[in-house]
Amino acid sequence: MGVPQAGLRQNALCSLAILGAIVAIAVGLPALDRAVAGTRALASGIPYAITDRVTVVPPPGAALDLTGTRPGAHAGQAVFVLGRVRIAVLVSGDRLSLDRATYRLLRRLRDSIGADPIAGPGGPLLGLSTDEARAGRFHAPQVDGWYAVRLLRDGTVVDVTASGRGSELIALVPAIEATAASVAGPP
Repeated sequence: MGVPQAGLRQNALCSLAILGAIVAIAVGLPALDRAVAGTRALASGIPYAITDRVTVVPPPGAALDLTGTRPGAHAGQAVFVLGRVRIAVLVSGDRLSLDRATYRLLRRLRDSIGADPIAGPGGPLLGLSTDEARAGRFHAPQVDGWYAVRLLRDGTVVDVTASGRGSELIALVPAIEATAASVAGPP
């Protein structure tokens, strides 16, 4: 008995179609990924909603990093890029004291990038009381940074970190501080 020729042709054509689809996906998806921008320009001075109740005004000229931004109902994060400086704003639904929230952020920075705070746990932020916010600097092997922890009236904790290289980061600290001070929550 012989092998039916029609079945072989149909099998070969289906196999080639499947192989063609796999090649199209393997080549097409990375090309599509490169074609889609990872950042989005933002209008200057317009608050960006991180959660349903918490907003922040990004620094002028900053772009939203779409790969790291995750808005949410009660918790979320926004990542802004300004030159080579990355600014992350993380809103947590955890109800912590300012001391515990600061300790948590510094521990997270130490564990994730090996950062050490410079000159202790930080001081006040842009005229806010030490009961509302704390800010400071950190250094890691590959990056320098600045951080702030805000405690909003309803107990929401907001962490702001900025990381970059030396003079570029230092030049942007006033704009970064203004961004951290602009975090607004429910009245």
